[in-house]
Amino acid sequence: MQLKQSGYKILKLQRKFFRKLFKDKTAVSHVLAAVMMIFLFISAIGVVFAWLYPTYNNFQTSNTINSVTTYMLDIDETIFNLFSEGTGSTKAVRTDPGFGRFDYEAGKNISFIFSNTAGSYNESYTFTDLGKFSYLLENRRGVLVAVGDHAYLKGPNSQTVFFVNGSTDGLTYQGLTNLTLMRPDDKVMKMELDYRVKVYSWFDSVSNVLSISIQIIQIDIKTTSFGYHSYQTLKIFYNQSSIVYSGSTNVDDDFFVFGSIAQGFNPSERAFTFIKPLAVANYDVNIEIVSSQFLFYL
Repeated sequence: MQLKQSGYKILKLQRKFFRKLFKDKTAVSHVLAAVMMIFLFISAIGVVFAWLYPTYNNFQTSNTINSVTTYMLDIDETIFNLFSEGTGSTKAVRTDPGFGRFDYEAGKNISFIFSNTAGSYNESYTFTDLGKFSYLLENRRGVLVAVGDHAYLKGPNSQTVFFVNGSTDGLTYQGLTNLTLMRPDDKVMKMELDYRVKVYSWFDSVSNVLSISIQIIQIDIKTTSFGYHSYQTLKIFYNQSSIVYSGSTNVDDDFFVFGSIAQGFNPSERAFTFIKPLAVANYDVNIEIVSSQFLFYL
């Protein structure tokens, strides 16, 4: 009985309060003003968020790309330092994938054609599984290339290289990593350190001999599986170096080396051109391809 009476009194007081509130126009206008202010504040936050969020994502993605490119440059420099030290040497590189993941992939095959202008000498050679170090970033909305497009990011300019990734510009080093936006829905982004070929040549004008040496840089893994998504010290071991192809001929015109990573050799790139000196009637050509293998492990 007492509970019923107390409940009745509370309801009576509430009705009295709301009657007084709505009779007082000043109080109503204050309430409406407060509600409108809150609504405007929330709307402003939504507008600012919608404007800033894509910019923030692009900024974060750009920073990730720059960081990964730096790690890949360090790996590339380490490999060429190991190359100068010789087989059996090992070096370590610190890497941090951030929001993504580093992996090893089998990579592309590369084909060569060696030919003179007349075509009297025309030989080919294909090397399989160059190997590549890749980085995958998933579910990030910030993108720097259109869906399905790719862009080669600039690397060091000190190496004279024939590129297997299609980014040649004469004999100037223009590309190191290949950035690709793979799928439109979840904005998967992939970066690859594509391994490639160095072309050396020299002509002995006394004995009239053109020597062409092609150095293939191959990466592989030391263990059966490889991949990580947290900070790791990556170890690189210079495993072996061996001659995989040799050939020789004698020609009386210009000589060329073509290369391709596509089946059917289309498209192809002219990796090397030798113009026969006018004073030389004919000359010998000696070709040698050397593969150097570097193993990755953690």
